Parts: sequence; structure tokens; C-alpha cells
Amino acid sequence: MRKLNYQAVLILIGVLLMTVILFALVTEALQNSAPPSVPPLETVDQSTNIQGEIRTDTMICFQRENQPKFLLNLSYQNSENWFDEYPAEFFEEYDIRPGDFVQAEYQAKYSVGGIDGHHQEILQVGDFHQVFAKEALANRNLPSVQDIWHNSRTANAYPVQINQNSVSDFVMIPAENCYYLFFPDSDKPLIFDEYKQITKTITVHDTPIELHMWVLCNETISDQDMLDALYSGTVSQTPEMFFVGYDAPYPFSFTADGIEQESIFSMKKIYIPEGVPREYARHFLPEELENTEVFSTLPTAVQQELVSGWNHEDHVLLFGGQYDETSVLTFNNDNRLCLLNGNNSGYVVIYLEPEFFDTICSGIEKE
Repeated sequence: MRKLNYQAVLILIGVLLMTVILFALVTEALQNSAPPSVPPLETVDQSTNIQGEIRTDTMICFQRENQPKFLLNLSYQNSENWFDEYPAEFFEEYDIRPGDFVQAEYQAKYSVGGIDGHHQEILQVGDFHQVFAKEALANRNLPSVQDIWHNSRTANAYPVQINQNSVSDFVMIPAENCYYLFFPDSDKPLIFDEYKQITKTITVHDTPIELHMWVLCNETISDQDMLDALYSGTVSQTPEMFFVGYDAPYPFSFTADGIEQESIFSMKKIYIPEGVPREYARHFLPEELENTEVFSTLPTAVQQELVSGWNHEDHVLLFGGQYDETSVLTFNNDNRLCLLNGNNSGYVVIYLEPEFFDTICSGIEKE
């Protein structure tokens, strides 16, 4: 009887061993086999949601054609990489319209990542009232960022623009089937039919290149008339248009976020510190600087720079006053070159190829 029990135990152990071996073989075969015919569920790109603090900010309502209304924040940016825009459904009861400025106490949620990239939405609203344009534009307080795009006269197809510097100070928005342009010294906008890219083909070093400019304009003005006004620097005398900025490639080279931007002509800028510099805003032709009588009137430090750094072919721009290495060369509303002020004082010497002034613009802001 004991012998039979011993044999039963051995048989049971054998069956268990065979089961384990069979299971291992099946598992290995499944792992090395083709994938199942039903694909796995797609993984969803995760987004990061941030709930903002309760703030009071100045905003303007805008509306693209056949699109819902949005509010554009003029006094705050959660990220320096994009403007804060909020769907306006929360404010429908106030009957706000494109071009209306408001001051609102609110809390927003900011989403980065996920399927829709980034967006903002209003979570709750406190005090909310309309303000006049001059008051609203005086409250602009967007952060000063290292990105030089905020200072250069750049533009693209995006129909919203907030500029705030000494030579281009304006806010541009779409208002459904037209465009509003606001300046800080007026409560009334200028109204234009179209936001448009116009193109000028120029020849650079024997190569044809397209120069793209974005303008606000009315239907009554031709592209050629606008190109003529831009080149001659008479845009402010042409009420049917407004110069917004250049698309890539930019007319001259500059750096944004530490990266050299695509450009048509090379530009070289030299800063010479000086405690009490003479006031300068001059555009010199090569033949002028070859004239000893003209050259000798320049500050000594500027003469030394020209002797060592000038190739005797480039046009030379000389600025003297409150300028430093951070001063940015840009265009004013007339498409004339000018230099933004810096935090120190001195001279800035800029070299530009002669073809620049044959094709891009006729001169500088003050001569």
C-alpha cells in the first residue's frame, strides 16, 4: 500500500514538472511570435495644466473672420513665447465687441503640450469693466524679453501685433471683416480693409531674391504704390496703408535667442562707449568718408574704428547719444532705419552693403 502511494507521488511530480515545462515553452513561443493582429491603444500626449493666480489685467477683444471672439492680454504674458488669448464666451453677457478694451479681474488656466499644443481659458471672473483705448494702451506691461524679435520690425501672417518701442508703438487686431490699428495717443482706431503681404523682387549679388513685407491697407491702393512709399520712406504720407513689418528673410542680419536669423544683407555693428558723446544720426556714403574734410570732423574714436574696420565700400551709419551694445537697428513706421536707445551712452557704427540702400530703403530716420 505504501509502495502504491510512493508511485502516485512520483507520477504527480512528473505531471507537475511536465506542466511547468510546457508552460515555459508556450510562453517563449508567444514572446517570439508575430505581434497580435489588434494594435495596442494609442498613447495620449500628456499636457501640463497650470492654474494661474487671480490677476487684474488690461485686454482687447478681437475676432478673426468667421471665428469666435477672443480677448488678448496687453499687460501680462504667462510665457514669453506667445501672447495670452482667452476665448471670450465668459464675457458674452457684457456684449463686448472687437476693438473694445476691458480691465478684468480673473483667474485663468494655462495648458502646454497635449494634442492642441497650448491654450488658455478663463476659470472665473471678478470685476470687469470697459476702458478707453488711451488708458488701456498706457497699461501695457508685457515683460521685456531677450528675444530681439520684439524690437525688430518683423511680421508674418498672424493678424495680431503688439509693438511698444520708441519707433513702432501700436496694437493691431482683426475685427471680423476688417482690421483696427490703435496708437497710444488716440482713442479712435484707424480701420483698414486688408492685412496683406506684398513682394518685391530684388537682385543681390546677381541672385534674384523676394523681399516680403506685411502691410495694413485699403483696397484703393495698389501694391506698386505701397512699394514706392516704403522705399522712399513716405508711408506716413500715405493714409491708405500702414507698414507692419518684414517677413523672413529679414533685410539685414541680426540675432534672436542667440541664433543668426535668415537675412538678405549682412550688417556689422560696432559700439564705442563715450561718457558724453556728440549727438549723431548720420548716413554716410563711401565717397563722403573718403573726403578728408568730412572724415576729420568725426570723433577720434570713430575715426580709429573706420581706419581699422571699414572696407571703403559699405555705407556707414553713425549714431551718437544714449546707445550701447544692446541698441537695436530697426525700421520706423516710414520704413526708415533708426536705432533704439540703450542703457548707456556712446557711439554706434554700423556697416551695410551699398545694395541695401538701392533696394530696401532710401535712408535713416534723421539725417
